[in-house]
Amino acid sequence: MRVRSHTWTAAFGWSAPLGAHETTANLVLSFGPLDAPGAEWFASIKAHCPAALHVYVSGGGQIAGGMVDDDVTVVSFLAFDATTVHPIVLDHATVEKSAALGAQLGASLREIPGVRHVLLFAEGITFIADAFLNALNPFLPSTVKVSGGLASNGTALTHSAVGVDAPPVAGRIVALALTGESLVVGTGSVGGWDFFGPERIVTRATTAVVHELDGERALDVYKRYLGEFASELPGVALLFPLAVRVTRDSPVGVRTIIAVDEATGSMRFAGDIPQGSIVRLMRTTTDQLTDGAARAARIAREDVSETLGDSFTLCISCIGRRAVMRSRVEEEIDEVQRESGSAVVVGFYSNGEIAPPTDGRDFGEAVLHNQTMTVTTIAER
Repeated sequence: MRVRSHTWTAAFGWSAPLGAHETTANLVLSFGPLDAPGAEWFASIKAHCPAALHVYVSGGGQIAGGMVDDDVTVVSFLAFDATTVHPIVLDHATVEKSAALGAQLGASLREIPGVRHVLLFAEGITFIADAFLNALNPFLPSTVKVSGGLASNGTALTHSAVGVDAPPVAGRIVALALTGESLVVGTGSVGGWDFFGPERIVTRATTAVVHELDGERALDVYKRYLGEFASELPGVALLFPLAVRVTRDSPVGVRTIIAVDEATGSMRFAGDIPQGSIVRLMRTTTDQLTDGAARAARIAREDVSETLGDSFTLCISCIGRRAVMRSRVEEEIDEVQRESGSAVVVGFYSNGEIAPPTDGRDFGEAVLHNQTMTVTTIAER
Protein backbone atom coordinates (compact mmCIF):
# COMPACT_ATOMS: atom_id res chain seq x y z
CA MET A 1 0.00 0.00 0.00
CA ARG A 2 1.22 3.48 -0.90
CA VAL A 3 -0.31 6.76 0.26
CA ARG A 4 0.19 10.30 -0.96
CA SER A 5 -1.73 13.34 0.28
CA HIS A 6 -1.83 16.87 -1.13
CA THR A 7 -3.91 19.98 -0.66
CA TRP A 8 -5.63 22.00 -3.38
CA THR A 9 -7.04 25.51 -3.43
CA ALA A 10 -8.73 27.44 -6.20
CA ALA A 11 -6.20 30.25 -5.83
CA PHE A 12 -2.96 28.25 -5.83
CA GLY A 13 -3.83 24.81 -7.22
CA TRP A 14 -1.95 21.76 -5.94
CA SER A 15 0.52 21.93 -3.06
CA ALA A 16 2.75 19.59 -5.09
CA PRO A 17 2.53 18.31 -8.67
CA LEU A 18 0.70 15.04 -9.19
CA GLY A 19 3.04 12.33 -10.41
CA ALA A 20 3.43 8.61 -11.00
CA HIS A 21 2.62 7.66 -7.41
CA GLU A 22 -0.82 9.25 -7.65
CA THR A 23 -1.50 7.61 -11.01
CA THR A 24 -1.52 4.15 -9.41
CA ALA A 25 -4.17 5.03 -6.82
CA ASN A 26 -7.35 2.97 -6.71
CA LEU A 27 -9.04 5.15 -4.08
CA VAL A 28 -9.00 8.94 -3.77
CA LEU A 29 -10.52 10.57 -0.69
CA SER A 30 -11.10 14.33 -0.76
CA PHE A 31 -12.32 16.46 2.14
CA GLY A 32 -13.11 20.07 1.39
CA PRO A 33 -15.55 22.98 1.60
CA LEU A 34 -19.21 22.66 0.74
CA ASP A 35 -18.64 24.73 -2.41
CA ALA A 36 -16.51 21.98 -3.93
CA PRO A 37 -14.33 22.44 -7.02
CA GLY A 38 -16.20 22.22 -10.31
CA ALA A 39 -16.70 19.33 -12.69
CA GLU A 40 -13.45 20.13 -14.54
CA TRP A 41 -11.42 19.52 -11.36
CA PHE A 42 -13.06 16.15 -10.77
CA ALA A 43 -12.48 15.20 -14.40
CA SER A 44 -8.80 16.08 -14.09
CA ILE A 45 -8.37 13.72 -11.14
CA LYS A 46 -10.15 10.95 -13.03
CA ALA A 47 -7.86 11.51 -16.00
CA HIS A 48 -4.77 11.30 -13.79
CA CYS A 49 -6.03 8.26 -11.82
CA PRO A 50 -8.27 6.40 -14.27
CA ALA A 51 -8.58 3.30 -12.06
CA ALA A 52 -9.46 5.20 -8.89
CA LEU A 53 -12.79 5.79 -7.23
CA HIS A 54 -12.93 9.40 -6.02
CA VAL A 55 -15.07 10.26 -2.98
CA TYR A 56 -15.55 13.89 -1.90
CA VAL A 57 -16.95 14.84 1.53
CA SER A 58 -17.73 18.39 2.68
CA GLY A 59 -16.24 19.23 6.05
CA GLY A 60 -16.39 21.84 8.78
CA GLY A 61 -12.63 22.32 8.48
CA GLN A 62 -10.08 20.04 6.86
CA ILE A 63 -7.14 18.33 8.58
CA ALA A 64 -3.72 17.88 6.95
CA GLY A 65 -0.12 18.34 8.00
CA GLY A 66 -1.14 18.96 11.60
CA MET A 67 -3.23 21.96 10.54
CA VAL A 68 -6.95 22.73 10.36
CA ASP A 69 -8.02 24.85 7.38
CA ASP A 70 -11.49 25.80 6.17
CA ASP A 71 -10.50 26.75 2.64
CA VAL A 72 -8.31 23.91 1.38
CA THR A 73 -9.37 20.60 -0.10
CA VAL A 74 -7.30 17.71 1.27
CA VAL A 75 -6.84 14.97 -1.33
CA SER A 76 -5.39 11.55 -0.42
CA PHE A 77 -4.35 8.99 -3.04
CA LEU A 78 -4.41 5.38 -1.78
CA ALA A 79 -2.81 2.68 -3.92
CA PHE A 80 -3.64 -0.74 -2.46
CA ASP A 81 -1.59 -3.76 -3.42
CA ALA A 82 -4.10 -6.47 -2.53
CA THR A 83 -7.27 -4.69 -1.40
CA THR A 84 -10.38 -4.11 -3.50
CA VAL A 85 -12.75 -1.19 -2.96
CA HIS A 86 -16.44 -1.93 -3.54
CA PRO A 87 -18.52 1.29 -3.59
CA ILE A 88 -22.19 1.38 -2.69
CA VAL A 89 -24.03 4.66 -3.27
CA LEU A 90 -27.39 5.50 -1.72
CA ASP A 91 -29.24 8.69 -2.64
CA HIS A 92 -32.15 10.78 -1.40
CA ALA A 93 -31.43 10.27 2.30
CA THR A 94 -34.20 11.67 4.50
CA VAL A 95 -35.37 11.29 8.07
CA GLU A 96 -38.17 8.99 6.97
CA LYS A 97 -35.91 6.77 4.82
CA SER A 98 -33.04 6.46 7.32
CA ALA A 99 -33.78 2.96 8.62
CA ALA A 100 -34.75 1.61 5.19
CA LEU A 101 -31.49 2.89 3.68
CA GLY A 102 -29.51 1.23 6.48
CA ALA A 103 -31.19 -2.09 5.75
CA GLN A 104 -30.62 -1.59 2.02
CA LEU A 105 -26.91 -1.05 2.60
CA GLY A 106 -26.73 -4.09 4.87
CA ALA A 107 -28.34 -6.29 2.24
CA SER A 108 -25.91 -5.00 -0.40
CA LEU A 109 -22.89 -5.64 1.83
CA ARG A 110 -24.03 -9.23 2.40
CA GLU A 111 -23.64 -9.83 -1.32
CA ILE A 112 -19.94 -8.91 -1.25
CA PRO A 113 -17.76 -11.85 -0.12
CA GLY A 114 -14.88 -11.28 2.25
CA VAL A 115 -15.69 -7.76 3.51
CA ARG A 116 -13.13 -6.77 6.14
CA HIS A 117 -14.07 -3.14 6.81
CA VAL A 118 -16.60 -0.51 5.69
CA LEU A 119 -15.77 3.17 5.35
CA LEU A 120 -18.96 5.22 5.52
CA PHE A 121 -19.43 8.86 4.50
CA ALA A 122 -22.93 10.22 4.72
CA GLU A 123 -25.21 13.19 4.43
CA GLY A 124 -24.92 15.15 7.67
CA ILE A 125 -28.19 17.09 7.86
CA THR A 126 -31.28 15.39 6.45
CA PHE A 127 -31.23 11.87 7.84
CA ILE A 128 -31.04 10.09 11.22
CA ALA A 129 -27.75 8.24 11.45
CA ASP A 130 -28.82 6.34 14.57
CA ALA A 131 -31.76 4.73 12.79
CA PHE A 132 -29.56 4.03 9.76
CA LEU A 133 -26.88 2.26 11.82
CA ASN A 134 -29.39 0.34 13.94
CA ALA A 135 -30.83 -1.11 10.73
CA LEU A 136 -27.40 -1.75 9.19
CA ASN A 137 -25.61 -3.46 12.09
CA PRO A 138 -27.64 -6.72 12.19
CA PHE A 139 -26.58 -7.51 8.61
CA LEU A 140 -22.86 -7.47 9.47
CA PRO A 141 -20.79 -10.18 11.16
CA SER A 142 -19.00 -9.18 14.35
CA THR A 143 -15.67 -9.23 12.50
CA VAL A 144 -16.67 -6.36 10.19
CA LYS A 145 -16.47 -2.87 11.63
CA VAL A 146 -17.84 0.35 10.18
CA SER A 147 -16.17 3.74 10.60
CA GLY A 148 -16.48 7.15 9.02
CA GLY A 149 -18.45 10.32 9.53
CA LEU A 150 -21.18 12.72 8.49
CA ALA A 151 -20.49 15.53 6.06
CA SER A 152 -20.60 19.07 7.41
CA ASN A 153 -20.38 22.76 6.66
CA GLY A 154 -19.30 23.71 10.17
CA THR A 155 -21.46 25.23 12.88
CA ALA A 156 -23.85 26.63 10.25
CA LEU A 157 -25.56 23.20 10.25
CA THR A 158 -27.45 24.06 7.07
CA HIS A 159 -26.12 21.87 4.25
CA SER A 160 -23.67 19.06 3.66
CA ALA A 161 -22.75 16.98 0.64
CA VAL A 162 -20.97 13.83 -0.55
CA GLY A 163 -19.81 13.12 -4.10
CA VAL A 164 -18.52 10.19 -6.13
CA ASP A 165 -16.33 11.01 -9.18
CA ALA A 166 -18.24 14.29 -9.50
CA PRO A 167 -19.14 17.38 -7.47
CA PRO A 168 -20.97 16.40 -4.28
CA VAL A 169 -24.71 16.51 -3.80
CA ALA A 170 -27.02 16.62 -0.81
CA GLY A 171 -28.72 13.49 0.46
CA ARG A 172 -26.00 11.04 -0.58
CA ILE A 173 -24.47 8.16 1.40
CA VAL A 174 -21.35 6.36 0.20
CA ALA A 175 -20.13 3.08 1.69
CA LEU A 176 -16.76 1.65 0.70
CA ALA A 177 -16.55 -2.08 1.39
CA LEU A 178 -12.90 -3.11 1.60
CA THR A 179 -11.94 -6.70 0.86
CA GLY A 180 -8.58 -8.48 0.83
CA GLU A 181 -6.69 -10.80 3.17
CA SER A 182 -3.79 -8.35 3.49
CA LEU A 183 -5.92 -5.48 4.75
CA VAL A 184 -5.47 -4.39 8.38
CA VAL A 185 -7.73 -1.75 9.96
CA GLY A 186 -7.78 -0.36 13.48
CA THR A 187 -10.34 2.04 14.96
CA GLY A 188 -10.45 4.18 18.07
CA SER A 189 -13.15 6.57 19.23
CA VAL A 190 -12.68 8.58 22.43
CA GLY A 191 -14.24 11.78 23.70
CA GLY A 192 -12.43 12.95 26.81
CA TRP A 193 -15.53 14.08 28.70
CA ASP A 194 -16.43 13.69 32.41
CA PHE A 195 -19.89 13.07 33.86
CA PHE A 196 -21.49 15.38 36.39
CA GLY A 197 -24.89 15.45 38.04
CA PRO A 198 -27.24 12.47 38.43
CA GLU A 199 -28.61 10.21 35.73
CA ARG A 200 -31.94 11.25 34.26
CA ILE A 201 -34.56 9.36 32.26
CA VAL A 202 -35.89 10.81 29.01
CA THR A 203 -39.61 10.70 29.67
CA ARG A 204 -40.75 12.46 26.49
CA ALA A 205 -38.91 12.77 23.18
CA THR A 206 -39.44 12.92 19.44
CA THR A 207 -36.81 12.46 16.73
CA ALA A 208 -33.62 14.25 17.93
CA VAL A 209 -35.67 16.45 20.31
CA VAL A 210 -35.90 15.88 24.08
CA HIS A 211 -38.96 17.42 25.71
CA GLU A 212 -38.89 16.03 29.26
CA LEU A 213 -36.37 14.59 31.71
CA ASP A 214 -37.86 12.75 34.71
CA GLY A 215 -41.21 14.32 33.86
CA GLU A 216 -39.87 17.89 33.96
CA ARG A 217 -39.22 20.24 31.05
CA ALA A 218 -35.81 19.21 29.74
CA LEU A 219 -34.48 22.74 29.31
CA ASP A 220 -35.40 23.63 32.88
CA VAL A 221 -33.42 20.65 34.20
CA TYR A 222 -30.47 21.51 31.97
CA LYS A 223 -30.42 25.16 33.04
CA ARG A 224 -30.51 24.22 36.70
CA TYR A 225 -27.30 22.25 36.38
CA LEU A 226 -25.59 24.88 34.23
CA GLY A 227 -26.11 27.55 36.87
CA GLU A 228 -24.48 30.83 35.83
CA PHE A 229 -23.67 29.41 32.39
CA ALA A 230 -27.40 29.11 31.55
CA SER A 231 -27.52 32.75 30.44
CA GLU A 232 -25.10 31.89 27.60
CA LEU A 233 -27.37 29.35 25.90
CA PRO A 234 -27.50 28.08 23.21
CA GLY A 235 -23.82 28.64 22.43
CA VAL A 236 -22.57 27.34 25.77
CA ALA A 237 -24.36 24.01 25.15
CA LEU A 238 -21.32 22.88 23.13
CA LEU A 239 -19.41 22.81 26.41
CA PHE A 240 -22.01 20.63 28.15
CA PRO A 241 -23.29 17.77 25.93
CA LEU A 242 -25.27 14.78 27.19
CA ALA A 243 -24.03 11.25 27.69
CA VAL A 244 -26.69 8.84 26.42
CA ARG A 245 -27.40 5.15 26.93
CA VAL A 246 -30.46 3.72 25.21
CA THR A 247 -30.50 0.95 27.84
CA ARG A 248 -28.30 0.26 30.86
CA ASP A 249 -26.37 -2.32 28.84
CA SER A 250 -25.80 -0.02 25.84
CA PRO A 251 -22.53 1.80 25.20
CA VAL A 252 -22.36 5.47 26.10
CA GLY A 253 -22.83 7.93 23.25
CA VAL A 254 -22.35 11.69 23.35
CA ARG A 255 -24.96 14.04 21.93
CA THR A 256 -24.42 17.73 21.19
CA ILE A 257 -27.22 20.24 21.77
CA ILE A 258 -27.70 22.33 18.64
CA ALA A 259 -30.80 24.36 19.61
CA VAL A 260 -33.08 25.13 22.53
CA ASP A 261 -36.74 26.16 22.52
CA GLU A 262 -37.54 28.46 25.43
CA ALA A 263 -41.28 28.34 24.74
CA THR A 264 -41.61 24.55 24.91
CA GLY A 265 -38.63 23.84 27.16
CA SER A 266 -37.20 21.35 24.67
CA MET A 267 -33.67 20.75 23.34
CA ARG A 268 -32.67 19.60 19.85
CA PHE A 269 -29.63 17.35 19.44
CA ALA A 270 -27.25 16.37 16.64
CA GLY A 271 -28.47 12.78 16.82
CA ASP A 272 -31.46 10.91 18.15
CA ILE A 273 -32.12 10.39 21.88
CA PRO A 274 -34.99 7.91 22.16
CA GLN A 275 -37.63 8.15 24.83
CA GLY A 276 -36.62 5.99 27.79
CA SER A 277 -32.89 6.67 27.34
CA ILE A 278 -30.65 7.31 30.33
CA VAL A 279 -28.77 10.61 30.12
CA ARG A 280 -26.24 12.55 32.15
CA LEU A 281 -24.53 15.91 31.69
CA MET A 282 -20.88 16.08 30.65
CA ARG A 283 -18.08 18.64 30.78
CA THR A 284 -14.44 18.77 29.78
CA THR A 285 -11.25 20.79 29.37
CA THR A 286 -9.07 21.25 26.31
CA ASP A 287 -6.39 19.07 27.91
CA GLN A 288 -8.90 16.25 28.39
CA LEU A 289 -10.01 16.51 24.75
CA THR A 290 -6.43 16.31 23.48
CA ASP A 291 -5.78 13.34 25.76
CA GLY A 292 -8.89 11.67 24.32
CA ALA A 293 -7.67 12.26 20.77
CA ALA A 294 -4.30 10.72 21.63
CA ARG A 295 -5.97 7.67 23.13
CA ALA A 296 -8.21 7.19 20.08
CA ALA A 297 -5.19 7.27 17.75
CA ARG A 298 -3.21 4.93 20.01
CA ILE A 299 -6.01 2.37 20.04
CA ALA A 300 -6.43 2.59 16.26
CA ARG A 301 -2.70 2.10 15.77
CA GLU A 302 -2.41 -1.04 17.91
CA ASP A 303 -3.61 -3.45 15.21
CA VAL A 304 -1.44 -2.05 12.43
CA SER A 305 1.80 -1.20 14.25
CA GLU A 306 3.76 -4.11 12.78
CA THR A 307 2.64 -3.83 9.16
CA LEU A 308 5.08 -3.00 6.40
CA GLY A 309 4.81 -0.09 4.00
CA ASP A 310 2.66 3.02 4.26
CA SER A 311 -0.35 3.42 6.51
CA PHE A 312 -3.22 5.88 6.32
CA THR A 313 -4.84 7.50 9.36
CA LEU A 314 -8.26 9.09 8.93
CA CYS A 315 -9.27 11.32 11.82
CA ILE A 316 -12.82 12.61 12.01
CA SER A 317 -13.59 14.98 14.85
CA CYS A 318 -16.77 16.82 15.76
CA ILE A 319 -17.44 20.44 14.85
CA GLY A 320 -18.50 20.80 18.51
CA ARG A 321 -14.98 19.91 19.66
CA ARG A 322 -13.59 22.54 17.32
CA ALA A 323 -15.95 25.11 18.81
CA VAL A 324 -14.89 24.16 22.34
CA MET A 325 -11.14 24.15 21.64
CA ARG A 326 -11.10 27.24 19.39
CA SER A 327 -7.53 28.42 18.83
CA ARG A 328 -6.15 25.28 20.51
CA VAL A 329 -7.94 22.88 18.16
CA GLU A 330 -4.74 21.86 16.37
CA GLU A 331 -3.45 20.40 19.64
CA GLU A 332 -5.72 17.38 19.23
CA ILE A 333 -4.47 16.92 15.68
CA ASP A 334 -0.89 17.06 16.95
CA GLU A 335 -1.72 14.23 19.36
CA VAL A 336 -3.20 12.07 16.62
CA GLN A 337 -0.16 12.73 14.45
CA ARG A 338 2.24 11.83 17.27
CA GLU A 339 0.45 8.59 18.10
CA SER A 340 0.12 7.62 14.42
CA GLY A 341 3.85 7.51 13.81
CA SER A 342 4.78 7.67 10.14
CA ALA A 343 1.19 7.31 8.88
CA VAL A 344 -0.30 9.93 6.56
CA VAL A 345 -2.85 11.74 8.77
CA VAL A 346 -5.80 13.58 7.22
CA GLY A 347 -9.45 14.16 8.06
CA PHE A 348 -12.23 16.65 8.63
CA TYR A 349 -14.56 18.09 11.24
CA SER A 350 -17.98 16.49 10.97
CA ASN A 351 -21.61 16.62 12.02
CA GLY A 352 -21.19 13.20 13.62
CA GLU A 353 -18.63 10.43 13.87
CA ILE A 354 -19.28 6.75 13.11
CA ALA A 355 -17.34 3.92 14.75
CA PRO A 356 -17.60 1.24 17.40
CA PRO A 357 -17.27 2.85 20.83
CA THR A 358 -14.03 2.62 22.75
CA ASP A 359 -15.20 2.38 26.33
CA GLY A 360 -13.24 -0.57 27.66
CA ARG A 361 -15.74 -3.21 26.53
CA ASP A 362 -15.95 -5.45 23.50
CA PHE A 363 -18.75 -3.78 21.57
CA GLY A 364 -18.16 -4.03 17.84
CA GLU A 365 -21.28 -2.45 16.35
CA ALA A 366 -20.92 1.03 14.90
CA VAL A 367 -22.73 3.86 16.66
CA LEU A 368 -23.10 7.59 16.03
CA HIS A 369 -20.90 9.81 18.18
CA ASN A 370 -20.84 13.56 18.77
CA GLN A 371 -18.00 15.51 20.39
CA THR A 372 -15.69 12.54 19.82
CA MET A 373 -12.40 12.02 17.99
CA THR A 374 -12.72 8.96 15.77
CA VAL A 375 -9.58 7.53 14.20
CA THR A 376 -9.32 4.82 11.53
CA THR A 377 -5.86 3.55 10.58
CA ILE A 378 -5.55 1.46 7.42
CA ALA A 379 -2.57 -0.57 6.19
CA GLU A 380 -1.70 -3.77 4.35
CA ARG A 381 0.51 -6.60 5.57
